[in-house]
Amino acid sequence: MTNICGCGNPIHPMRVEFGFSNCIDCANENPVARPKGRMVYGHKTGAEIEILSAESWEANKKYFTPNGARSALKNFSKNVCA
Repeated sequence: MTNICGCGNPIHPMRVEFGFSNCIDCANENPVARPKGRMVYGHKTGAEIEILSAESWEANKKYFTPNGARSALKNFSKNVCA
């Protein structure tokens, strides 16, 4: 294996040791979007992790953030008669 990338830059010895055949500049040129996850609570004693692609996360993230009070008690503790 050669220590020169296709673009002409030298490849770092650690990258060669791990079997990579391109330099760090070429590796960072087109980064791969990392998957994301969220906790899904089906019941109160446990949760599951839902793994989503980066595109799916961006399309649906507005549904994942809570809106309103953080607890049901806060919703009912307001004085509605006043």
